[in-house]
Amino acid sequence: MDWVPCRQEYLDSLLFLEGRGEALVITGCPLCWEPGVSRVYRCNDCLGGALLCCKCTLAIHENLPLHNIRVWTGQMFEHASLRGLGLTVQLGHPVYQKCPVPVYASSSVRVTFCGCSNAPHHHVQLLHRRWFLSMVLQPKSCATFKVLHQYQLLSLSSKISIHHFYDMLECLTDNTGLVPVLNKYKSFCQMVPGCGNDPSGVLGTASGELAVICPACPSLEFLYDGIYAIDANFCLKNHAQSSVDPGLGTGWAYFVDDQAYSTYLLKHTSQKDISSCSGFAALDHANTKKSDRLRVTGVGAVVCARHGLLRPNSIGDLQKGEQFCNMDYIMFSSLQGTKLGCIMISYDIFCQWITKLHRRLPSLPRNSRLTQHYDSEGGHAQFSLNWMPGIGQTDGEGIERDWSGINPAANSTKEMGSGCRHDTLDDIWSDLNYQKIMMLDKLQAQIHLELIEMERDSLYHGSVSLHDVSASVFVIMGLDIEDTQ
Repeated sequence: MDWVPCRQEYLDSLLFLEGRGEALVITGCPLCWEPGVSRVYRCNDCLGGALLCCKCTLAIHENLPLHNIRVWTGQMFEHASLRGLGLTVQLGHPVYQKCPVPVYASSSVRVTFCGCSNAPHHHVQLLHRRWFLSMVLQPKSCATFKVLHQYQLLSLSSKISIHHFYDMLECLTDNTGLVPVLNKYKSFCQMVPGCGNDPSGVLGTASGELAVICPACPSLEFLYDGIYAIDANFCLKNHAQSSVDPGLGTGWAYFVDDQAYSTYLLKHTSQKDISSCSGFAALDHANTKKSDRLRVTGVGAVVCARHGLLRPNSIGDLQKGEQFCNMDYIMFSSLQGTKLGCIMISYDIFCQWITKLHRRLPSLPRNSRLTQHYDSEGGHAQFSLNWMPGIGQTDGEGIERDWSGINPAANSTKEMGSGCRHDTLDDIWSDLNYQKIMMLDKLQAQIHLELIEMERDSLYHGSVSLHDVSASVFVIMGLDIEDTQ
């Protein structure tokens, strides 16, 4: 409660900042001190917000052309623009260097492109200034890399929609509603998707290469078995859109390749899923009703069951419920490139899915193989993870917990185009995988500390180690050996 006596001081300080501040007692410009120069311009983005003259305002904003400027009219502050003060941004040359052959462009920020004979294209000049453009040919709108990064972080942490973020940007420009703000919402939507890099270029990016891979799971030819979980999520719906929206690279991260997936589904969507489970039939009916105007009714996904990380090329859109043809392709697409001796699969409808799987295997992605080990007369008990060797304490329900991290993005992605939706969900899943990897590192460090503390307590109470290698050193050596395999 120590702030209560300071309320008046806080109020006075806020009113001081709303007005002209120290300009009431200091009349000259605090930077140039030229006589007879009026200091009437304030930048709301610069630290301190001091009133400056026009010349000094332009000088300090030569490389900050997007700052929010106010001008003192004698009674109040009004909006002003650096363009109106005469600021011009030169592209295609180092900062503070003018082009001998400038090409002027009409925009809310006065921009001149480089017109030299060896000048790069206009969109490249904008990118070099860290401005991302909404279109390549005749760009009219740009967003800074910084604001796109801010949206990305907000989207990952709070699952905010593009619409709400853009509303916030408009409020930052003018929160009174009295000043008209150009509507650039559609342009901003085109600039939101992120980017990746491959040394061989965009076309050299391999399928699933941009996914964040679980470092603790076997990926190639290991001594260990792979344990994976499959499930479907019917929260991530998507409405049918009339416009064409290609993604930056669908199939490069977590979603399966669109073209191959669509081709496969066209050949197999007519097959009927035979189910002997009345509960599964009722659930499937509930998930597929009211899907007439939906392009996607949900997604199917595959995760490593031990750590809950999404696998590369392990997510696919579902068009009409949890059909086996969709889940088959998603499952075996995620297994491409693996050479494991044994693969264990956890699936809540495994008893139904596995029944005719051997007949569907020949048409699935290459490198997919499955040897079935189950007794058709054994009932549900045979599928219990408690009876399977090598499973340990894996509960197989990690994928259900993963949905809680992605479901908040359902509303913001429901109206997106196909490509933008895939890029957005890929980005969110990459962040979820990355956060889990960081947690694995923290958990490993915590285990090391606990083992060291246990050894210290044992020595304090007089226990004598039977071996030269302590428990903590043994565990660390084992982890190091596992990393080198």
